[in-house]
Amino acid sequence: MRKGKVPHEDFSRDANGVGHPLAQYTFVRVDTNEGLVGYGEARAVNRTDSVNGYLEEAVPRYVLGHDPFNIEQLVQRMFREDYARAGETTMTGIALIEMACWDIVGKATAQPVYRLLGGAVREQIKAYANGWYTVERTLEEFHAATKRVIAGSYRALKFDPFGAGYYELSLAEKSLAISPGEAVRDAVGDDVEIRVEMRGRFNPATAIEMAHALAPSQPS
Repeated sequence: MRKGKVPHEDFSRDANGVGHPLAQYTFVRVDTNEGLVGYGEARAVNRTDSVNGYLEEAVPRYVLGHDPFNIEQLVQRMFREDYARAGETTMTGIALIEMACWDIVGKATAQPVYRLLGGAVREQIKAYANGWYTVERTLEEFHAATKRVIAGSYRALKFDPFGAGYYELSLAEKSLAISPGEAVRDAVGDDVEIRVEMRGRFNPATAIEMAHALAPSQPS
């Protein structure tokens, strides 16, 4: 069953993305000739224009006129037929289109996409709070911000206590990172999970050292 090819005049892309303090999100919209609309979303850090540029050329070649139900065929064509190794920009563009196609298929079949991908494996998914810690790096500010988070019923939260630290940390920076962890744990008590964000930016020795140093705060 064919559920709509994508004609040229019905394809549009929201190139400006959606603003966020920590990232810039880019959305792609694919319209079919049967009136169904699919959306894809990705975060391409410092590569938004590159992804948009790739799609400007790839969409007319691969996407327009393609059956959105033939997702694997479309993905393989986009991955292989440029005769070059697909890097981050290409894979981000492919993912945007693939998500939009799955969205179309789900709407065409009146099914949530998770059912089409094998079904549910759990009834609930635990959520954690993130991005709440953009406050002054003092114990008082971290403690107060943490209280505001758990007042919203979150039972887990993640934060980055390292500021602008990168690769290695000075003794002063290490001390500044440890104290917020203690303040957060004091604010939440023993029943809330704490996750520490290192973002993969430290060398192994620093990462191990900080993991041990933050252990009293019981991060999970």
